[in-house]
Amino acid sequence: MAPVVRMESITKRFGALVANDRIDFSLEAGETHALVGENGAGKTTLMRILYGQYAPDAGKILINGEPCSYHVSGALKHGIGMVHQNFMQIDHMSITENIILGHAPTRADFIDYRAAKEKIRGLLARFGMQKISPDTPIGNLCVGERQKIEIIKALYLGARVLILDEPTAVLTPQESDELFSVIDELKKDGTSIVFISHKLREVIRVADRITVMRKGRVVAHFKRGEASETDVARAMIGKQDVQLIQNSERGEVGEPVCVCKNLWYIDGNGIPRIRDLTFAVRRGEILGVGGVEGNGQTELINLLIGMFRLSGGSILLDGEDVTRLPIRQRRAKGVGYISEDRMTTGLALQANADENLICGVAGQPPFSRRGILRGRAIAENTAEMVRKFDIRGLTQDKPVRSLSGGNMQKIVLAREISRNPKLLIAAQPTRGLDIGAINFVREHLLEQKRRGTAILLVSADLEELMSLSDRMIILYEGRCSGEVTDIPSATEAEIGLMMGGITSSEREAN
Repeated sequence: MAPVVRMESITKRFGALVANDRIDFSLEAGETHALVGENGAGKTTLMRILYGQYAPDAGKILINGEPCSYHVSGALKHGIGMVHQNFMQIDHMSITENIILGHAPTRADFIDYRAAKEKIRGLLARFGMQKISPDTPIGNLCVGERQKIEIIKALYLGARVLILDEPTAVLTPQESDELFSVIDELKKDGTSIVFISHKLREVIRVADRITVMRKGRVVAHFKRGEASETDVARAMIGKQDVQLIQNSERGEVGEPVCVCKNLWYIDGNGIPRIRDLTFAVRRGEILGVGGVEGNGQTELINLLIGMFRLSGGSILLDGEDVTRLPIRQRRAKGVGYISEDRMTTGLALQANADENLICGVAGQPPFSRRGILRGRAIAENTAEMVRKFDIRGLTQDKPVRSLSGGNMQKIVLAREISRNPKLLIAAQPTRGLDIGAINFVREHLLEQKRRGTAILLVSADLEELMSLSDRMIILYEGRCSGEVTDIPSATEAEIGLMMGGITSSEREAN
């Protein structure tokens, strides 16, 4: 019997870059096939070809043994659906409206909502969501439920092949387990799944086969039970030492550097996003902030850097009240910020490395004198940052948008660390990075900790928080639902309950 999907000798070029070099990939009925690799390995390009977003320069795709050529609109006709990491949903619209948007069934030229709802009810029940009405606004659902809705939408539209792109990126451990159960049920029904993830523990858990890509080529195949996380990681980066760096120096910390007292933030719609939040970050400490995305993390960051104005409470930096200071003054007083989105707020993508590295201090010595930029000083600064942070692929006038994600993140890291911040806010600092780049970032964060910098680490990656933090607080609906002081003794299950809003007193009562 022919594979459900077979990609043969797929080649894709972008100018001089060969993103896919004669790639063979297949998918059997009822199989979960994991696709892993470093950033830039070519796996995303390969899946975009399968989903019809790109056309290959060479090679062919066979669906159920038949050669096919199609665009995105034709992918579903061949039973191929893709669930993206960032949900494509409209919060105020119902589950039904989100699912049928652009694909509404009609009867006598009118949308047949009754038929759509009946079909959706059956799919909701299949995934243990029978108590949820198809009329429920999707914004009322938790993240794990919204993830299921994305899968239900693909199935509603007839998908028999699902491409899951980093599907657990914003899920709690419990929600991830629920997703894995959903995957197991789909497989029993003959649905085939391509599973893309940087979380190798998950890959080992769900995959029947694993294909590893590096530099546009397939470098390894593994069947279930043939490889450990370490084996897969070694194949990904081509090195023997691939263990993720851990914080092995948890211990004494210094006095508080940043003290936040009774923080409140109410947004423009009158909704409280931060509620009576109090915490401190100490010198030489990494304080991890965990929680499912959307529970106040982004608002907290914007309050600390001065982007948002507090509705109540105060922020002290080295004992000085900076609550009302604007962004520039907070930066001058020692607040560093590694943005969670290097593509929009972390970098000026059209500018070159010189310009990005002096952003915010271009008018200060040694980069400026009497209002005139000093080209030599700027060039020397860039050269020093390139050397210290191993930034690759730079040319004098080349915009930073042409660099890989890892090298763009190195520029952000270099700029912020080189200014010797008192408080360094690191928001999702390794998101979307491969193992090598993750270790690079972790190494520099721990070096800053050793130098006495107070670090606030905000991450949706629970493993990262537990590996790097000296202490953790968990946010749920803008409040602190728990604090973890003994991280080595904590379990992901315990922290997962906090992420779901179960407080310490509630946990003890149960």
